[in-house]
Amino acid sequence: MNLGHHVESYRFADIVTLWARETLQHEQVIARALAKGVVRDGLRVQSVDSKWTNRGTFELRGLPFVGYVAKDGNLPIFIRSSALNHLRDIVENAATPDVPLLFEEFVTKQDFLAWLTQTGLNPPTFWFQGNELLQS
Repeated sequence: MNLGHHVESYRFADIVTLWARETLQHEQVIARALAKGVVRDGLRVQSVDSKWTNRGTFELRGLPFVGYVAKDGNLPIFIRSSALNHLRDIVENAATPDVPLLFEEFVTKQDFLAWLTQTGLNPPTFWFQGNELLQS
């Protein structure tokens, strides 16, 4: 059994590296696909993990975070404004992905699988195994 199947969230950069290695594609190709997923398709990427915040409060502590919704009806994400600007720049202006600029952003397994299902992409085996896909 792959221990990665038990991981509940990965950082954006880790998904890029692991998925690129698995598919034998350049990391920029994967980073662009994920950026498009966030900006246009509604892939939920977060800079703030709700399990580390106090219940009923959401302290930004002066950090520049923004709420973002890619599509009407989706739940908002809370992401660093610099990360969102970079993701938009990748998608809208074909900027070169700079994965270190996205170091704090993470994706949960559930949100990633929902995006994969919505877009018809095959789930990567570094994170999912066959019986998980049948259950969703």
